[in-house]
Amino acid sequence: MPLRWMRSDEFGILTVVGQGDIGRQDIEDYLSATVREGTKAHAKLVDLMVGNLSLDRDDLESVARTVVEYGVGGDAGPVAMVVLGALNIDMAVLLKQRVGARPFRVFTDPLQARGWLMTFRYLPAKPAAAKPTAQGAKIVR
Repeated sequence: MPLRWMRSDEFGILTVVGQGDIGRQDIEDYLSATVREGTKAHAKLVDLMVGNLSLDRDDLESVARTVVEYGVGGDAGPVAMVVLGALNIDMAVLLKQRVGARPFRVFTDPLQARGWLMTFRYLPAKPAAAKPTAQGAKIVR
């Protein structure tokens, strides 16, 4: 699976790591999993430094719609996406432009991304029963 995630730090930040080609279905599956696992409201550090967003125009529009719907009601946490490479940066910026006013920023430095996420006061200080979670059988501990 190209996207793996874990919730393990004391501030409740969900760290998402992408490797290889990441397509529309991968992103939609991840968003669905955060709803199932109760981590939708967590801040998300999306590290795609070794991943490639593999989205055509229709995929990009579909993902943007899905992210907008995901954020309806204001219960979705902020997103800091860390990307490298011109094509990934361009896609991430296009996605950000389409998701509207939601707290969503694109970075090339993971420390700056984490620092920005830490500015949100509503982050859970210590998640109850903080168990690392992960997609599918690839549990990150």
